[in-house]
Amino acid sequence: MKWSQYGRITLALVASLALGLSITACNPSFTLGFVYVLNTKSNPGLINAYTIDSVSGAITQTANSPFSSGGQYPIADAVDNRSKWLYVVHEIDNTVVQFNIGTDGKLYQAHTYNTPGTYPIAMTIDASSKYLFVVDTYAPGYNGVAPPNINAIQTNTIPTQGCVVVYPISPTDGSLGTPVAGNDGNCFLVGSGAVLGSQPIGITSTPFVNYVYVADQGTHTVYAYSINDSTGVLTPLAKNSFQAGVKPSSIISDPSGRFIYVTDQYQNALFGFDILGDGSLQSMVNGPFATDLFPYGMAVDPRGKFLYVTNYNSNDVRAYNIDPSTGNPTGTAGGSYGTGTGPTCIAIEPAYGRFLYTANFLDNSVTGFELSPTTGQLTIDLNSPYPASGLPDCVATAANGTHPVQTITP
Repeated sequence: MKWSQYGRITLALVASLALGLSITACNPSFTLGFVYVLNTKSNPGLINAYTIDSVSGAITQTANSPFSSGGQYPIADAVDNRSKWLYVVHEIDNTVVQFNIGTDGKLYQAHTYNTPGTYPIAMTIDASSKYLFVVDTYAPGYNGVAPPNINAIQTNTIPTQGCVVVYPISPTDGSLGTPVAGNDGNCFLVGSGAVLGSQPIGITSTPFVNYVYVADQGTHTVYAYSINDSTGVLTPLAKNSFQAGVKPSSIISDPSGRFIYVTDQYQNALFGFDILGDGSLQSMVNGPFATDLFPYGMAVDPRGKFLYVTNYNSNDVRAYNIDPSTGNPTGTAGGSYGTGTGPTCIAIEPAYGRFLYTANFLDNSVTGFELSPTTGQLTIDLNSPYPASGLPDCVATAANGTHPVQTITP
């Protein structure tokens, strides 16, 4: 994507944040935000809720934590852009549960929604928090029972085709509306034409421009869609599919909406793409880029300067600088940093953009780091690791109340 398409992208730090970063050492600490870690071992699942100390980044469990997740095997979570609501996807019972976030970080279960398909696996919220996108591993009728709007023969032929569910989000109370009507009932099939996704694993949307991208393991492909901002309808792009390694494991957009990154857990590789003016993808020069062993999850800092990848088998986070003109991730942000055992999800708090957390699946812990906004280097929190309930697999962060957040503006 060319700089001229949107004008020069500038890094806009709110003035109060810049001031806050310079004087925190002189002021008493306060609760900067919250961390929410999903835990899968119990039924229903659990959510460990923590407060973030503004000076050290240390996290402390809130009163009454952990909270019930409201379903079986919580696998993905996301927070809206005002840090008012947390949404949790449950893989086993095909539900999305909405929680209200209290001023003290406590969670209050509000609504439960069933997805049209089965085994939801991933989710994302668009930058304006207008839509929630959920990926169902299996579209309705995948087992041969044809949904109303799809040919039964095609359904039987593609028994594991996935789909994307688009939920409108109420700006008033965060509740989810009826899923947007798609080409498979209330779902949009992954892929288009003769190219159909068989094992979708991740989804991301871009700010400033209305595109959604789905990573699919079965076809080693990223599928691209435009979003109708008024209706939420997804439309496959004219060129809809882009090869991404052997077995993609996660996908993310940078905050400027110019680059897409995809990890490949079989090749221990990171694929980068430029988003062109029509939403199609172009592979970055010099890619793919090396990761450590079995890359699993990704996070980009809210200023769009650094990319972080968790590596499940090497028990670390690998840090990259993002070249502002090409998007190329270079391994100059300090290399790799040790975590607990089996890191999966990773999240950066949105207020200062200075603290990073990983959920460590195999040792029931959370690792906390301080992130240098200048160099991208990580310094492990002296209080790490933090205990979590059994088998933590995903993490999300929220700002505390109306605290301003780090942003990029066009």
